[in-house]
Amino acid sequence: MPPFRFGLLVESATVARAELLALVRRAQDEGYSTILGTDHLGRHAALPMLLSAAENSRLRVGTLVLNNDFRHPALLAQDLATLDMLTEGRLEIGLGAGWAVSEYVGAAMSFDRPGRRVGRLEATIKLLKQAFAEGRMEHPGDEHYPQISLDSVPRSVQQPHPPLLIGGGGRRVLSLAAREADIVGLDPRALPEGGHDRRDVTAPLIDEKIGWVREAAGERWPRLQINIIVFGVDPGFRPGGDASPVLRHPISTDEMAASPHYLWGDAEAMADLLLGRRERWGINYYAVRPDQMDQLAAVVARLAGS
Repeated sequence: MPPFRFGLLVESATVARAELLALVRRAQDEGYSTILGTDHLGRHAALPMLLSAAENSRLRVGTLVLNNDFRHPALLAQDLATLDMLTEGRLEIGLGAGWAVSEYVGAAMSFDRPGRRVGRLEATIKLLKQAFAEGRMEHPGDEHYPQISLDSVPRSVQQPHPPLLIGGGGRRVLSLAAREADIVGLDPRALPEGGHDRRDVTAPLIDEKIGWVREAAGERWPRLQINIIVFGVDPGFRPGGDASPVLRHPISTDEMAASPHYLWGDAEAMADLLLGRRERWGINYYAVRPDQMDQLAAVVARLAGS
């Protein structure tokens, strides 16, 4: 069973350099394994931020997740191979098919139907793996991308490629992740019109998603890491009690108590929740926000690496 890992999710909309470096140093001291950058228009770019984080720590750096539609595969491969080189092989690559429709509209980009966006993501993954391992990129041209033929592309330091995380909530994306990724990111299902289904976080639905992953992964399942974002932490919350002022979501309190996106109780109770969820679903890799670090410090100290 993969050991527990904790990544610090740094939102690039508000963080300044001094704050970023303070968070990086704290994360390293407290047992986090990775600094994770988000990827949205209207914010500072994730990759330069992650380079700064790596240069000021021993931590790994990763994206959670890059929107595949924002970059041509050849340019993406170049940027990622360069970052893997500059960090001396500490990069993790998180990719997704895109969901924030307002960003597409604001940038005058086409927000295509889900199947088309996922198809492009699948094509990009094949091209990135080829580029990182072979130093070339060949694509015959199809509905996803025109013909690509590059015979001089930088290879990655990590071979055959840096660890790959694919995040999503629907069956097609999670099955793709199970077949191609090293880390499967469990997210609420993206809606066809954009945004997420905020109810898609309950334990029975996580059971279903893990079932899709296990089926598609086959013999790869024992080697996969399962990642999830912690949406809320409330030490005072108890199942069956009043609605939590912190854990706000359009599901019942009992459903919230069982959802792996939420943590509640004291440090011992939260550690027991994580152990139980790893046993049930294989979830071992948690993305934590800076405002949750105080509440989870003892949990991270107890479980990281175990």
